[in-house]
Formats: sequence, structure tokens, C-alpha cells
Amino acid sequence: MAEAVLAPVDEFWKVAQAPRRLRNAVISSVFGLVIVLIGMFGIRSSSATLRSAVAAVGVVALFRGLQELGRIRIGPEFALGVWLALFWLVVIVLVAIFADLLPIDSYRKTELVSLRARPRLSFDEPLGRDANGASLLSRSIFAARVSLMVAFLSVSLGLTIGSLLGLVGGYFGKWVDVLVNVYTNSTLAFPPLILLFALVAVFSRGVWTLSIGLAVVSIPTYTRVMRAQTLAVREREFVLAASAMGASRWRIMIKDILPNAFIPVASYSFIVAASVIVAEGSLAFLGLGIPPPRPSWGSMVADGEIKLKTDPHIAFVPAIIMFLTVLSFNRVGDWARKRVLGERNLMG
Repeated sequence: MAEAVLAPVDEFWKVAQAPRRLRNAVISSVFGLVIVLIGMFGIRSSSATLRSAVAAVGVVALFRGLQELGRIRIGPEFALGVWLALFWLVVIVLVAIFADLLPIDSYRKTELVSLRARPRLSFDEPLGRDANGASLLSRSIFAARVSLMVAFLSVSLGLTIGSLLGLVGGYFGKWVDVLVNVYTNSTLAFPPLILLFALVAVFSRGVWTLSIGLAVVSIPTYTRVMRAQTLAVREREFVLAASAMGASRWRIMIKDILPNAFIPVASYSFIVAASVIVAEGSLAFLGLGIPPPRPSWGSMVADGEIKLKTDPHIAFVPAIIMFLTVLSFNRVGDWARKRVLGERNLMG
């Protein structure tokens, strides 16, 4: 009885609060945008540190306002962080692909008069220059091309080979599954860094060498995920019906099991790509990545390590860009996996 009486009151309170939430969200968004513009263009005479701090305050207020607006207009499931991560990934991929067409300096070009120039948050020197006078913006963009290319190649190879192994082992079982498990367990037992060091030492330090090495490391993960999905899908009604109708094993595996088991495995690729970028950056930091003069985020951080006390921006700029890229891949990967698992739970 009490719940029936209080229900209209709760509904009325929610309706009454809606205009207030909308007003606060709009105010927070406008306030944040104004503070960001002031930090970037309104106090040019101040130091870059102060301008960055002011802009950061504006970004926080803008994010909170837009997040609340999205939840009011779209629903409580709206996640602004996912959309920002997608936006960052689209931007970083596009600038990496079309880096040669952008109005920026070549990563080889140096200016002796601008050695270790600090970031100015302006159009002429947005991110500053390194110890050789090269533009950090230009080098970071061309470094993104290297890291993303290695991530794409290694994830593609690992996803293809690992999915095939997991599909075959999970469906056929018996001695085939035993062989697949022996391979995955043996590969996982071998230290991945030693394997990567050996490949780099024996072969030339190039994109394909790094991609193949990182793909070999990621294959067991894909194999196990695909095997688990195959074991679950092969007991579904439509698979049993196809088998009862006389369909061949290979047709069932390719036509029925693979399309249903592949999507959860593919959604895991975003997280694997983030791990690959970190691994490639770590190898480059140790001097085992792409050889100079081609830039890499890890090698740029290593170059700035010796200037960390006097010119920290040389190491921080590529490190922050790499951090945002890895964070975006992980954020989108978590969202994709939750969506896939949620849809599968609804389908039973």
C-alpha cells in the first residue's frame, strides 16, 4: 500500500528534477568550453604549464556537463568516455594514414634555432621540439603510423591463425584438441620477451619482424578464446540440426560455428591491440624497435629520458599520446566485449 502511494510522488520528483539537471548540465558544458578556450587562447602571455592547467579544469567541467546531457537525452547507459575513445582512435588512425598530406614538418626536419622548444599550445609550435630541433607533433604522428601498423598486422595475423586453431581444436576434439593445447601451453610457457629479443637479434629490425613476433605471442590467447566459443556453439540447436541433416563437418564448422563464435573473439582484438602497442613501445624504448630515423613512441620517450629534468616535454608528449591511444583501445574493447556478452545472454 505504501509503495503504491509513494510511486506517484517519486515519479513527480523525477519530473521536477529533470529541468534542473538539464540546466546544470548546460551550465557545466558552457563553463568548461569557455575555460578551455581561455586556457588555449586567452592567456597566451602565461606559461604553458599554467595554460595547460586552466585548460584541464575546463576539460573536466566540459566532460561532466556533456556526460550528464547525454544521460538525460539518450539514457543512463550513455558513456561519453567510449565516444571520446572512438573519436581519438579515428583521429589517430586518420592522421597516421594521411601524415604525408598534412601541413606539418617532416620528422627528419630540424631547426637549430628551436632546440628543445617548449609546447606553446599554438598553431606554430603546439607540442614543442626535441633536442635535435625536430617537431614533436610531426614525429608523434609518424610514430603513430609505425605503432598502429605493427598493431594492425600482428592482430590480424594472431586473430586469423589463433581463430583457425581454436576452431579446429574445439570442434574436432580428441587428438586434434590435444595438439592445439600442447602448442598453446608451450607458447605461453615460453617468456615472450626472450622470444621477441631473439627474433629482433636474428632478423632485421623492421615492421614485419615486430609484427610476426607479437603475433606469435598473441596466437595462444586467440586460440583459447576461440576454442571456448567453439565448444559453446557446437552444442547449440542449429548446429545439432545441421549435423542431423547430413551436413559435413567442414561445412558446419565454417558456415554455422565460425560466424557465431568469431564475433566475441574479434571484439577482444581491441585489448590485444593495446597490449601490442605497449610491447612495441617497450622494445623501441630498449633500442630494439624500428631503427632510426623512423620515429616510434617508445624511442621518442627514450630520447627524452636524458632530458627529463630540464625538458620533460620531450618524453611526456609521446608518452601521453601513447597512453591515450592504449587507454582508448582498452575502453572500446571493454565496451565491445560487454555489448557482445550482453547480446549473447539475451539470445540465450
